[in-house]
Amino acid sequence: MLLLHGLGTSLVTWHQNVDPLVAAGFRVLALDLPGHGDSDKPRKISYDPLSAVLLLNKFLRSQGIDRVSVVGNSSGGLIGSLFALGSPEQVDRLVLVASGGLGKEVSWLLRLISLPGVGELFYQPRLQNLLDLDQRLFYEAPPILAEIQPEMRRVRSLPGARHAGLKAIRSSVNFRGLREDRYILPLLKILPGPLLTVWGEEDKILPVSHALKVRETLPHSVVRILPKCGHWPHLEKSEEFNDLLIQFLNGQLDSSSQPPGQSPGPTPG
Repeated sequence: MLLLHGLGTSLVTWHQNVDPLVAAGFRVLALDLPGHGDSDKPRKISYDPLSAVLLLNKFLRSQGIDRVSVVGNSSGGLIGSLFALGSPEQVDRLVLVASGGLGKEVSWLLRLISLPGVGELFYQPRLQNLLDLDQRLFYEAPPILAEIQPEMRRVRSLPGARHAGLKAIRSSVNFRGLREDRYILPLLKILPGPLLTVWGEEDKILPVSHALKVRETLPHSVVRILPKCGHWPHLEKSEEFNDLLIQFLNGQLDSSSQPPGQSPGPTPG
């Protein structure tokens, strides 16, 4: 399976998932997307989702992989969706974790960062660290955050990371929210493989209403909303997330298997 991280971070966000997935018998691939982590950050490329999809195609070919299950968080979910839409024969199962591309609403912080000048003011590692913006990713920050936060801050401070991050955000978000050409929810109806969507009920970056839209638009897909959880369910609720993911990848989870105590939630208007 292929794990795709979100904007402004790196493969370290899968810290709590790789070992359990390997123990369950899966071959797990995770990479730093262009402009993120320790990947190169040339100023001349666009850092848009479609460019990332082209890289994924090259990466999988280099590994001799013809078919893969894709798990993407936030912008990684948008990239994974576009990859699946463009190469459905290569994608066995798709898992979207608080994914971009499923609704127009995004946090006001991302909208402000998308503005020329304003983004350059707010999107800088020193200010992010000072305001401890990593906390906004969680309902209640898990203990593991203290262990991986130094690595998160290190990669944000690498030369070129700020420039690449701004370009990546602006390729998909403007002051109104998600760019119209990045809204891909209706297109997911054509995917032949199974789809799982996981969302934190208290997500401050992309609202949980997007998961409800998935449930309404794709009623045969699997949607799970985790209570008391933010934008990174795979880290904040890692044990529960890993169990869900392994069940889904093994074909043991479908839209009819509603867990006890979890209501379907309201249908978005």
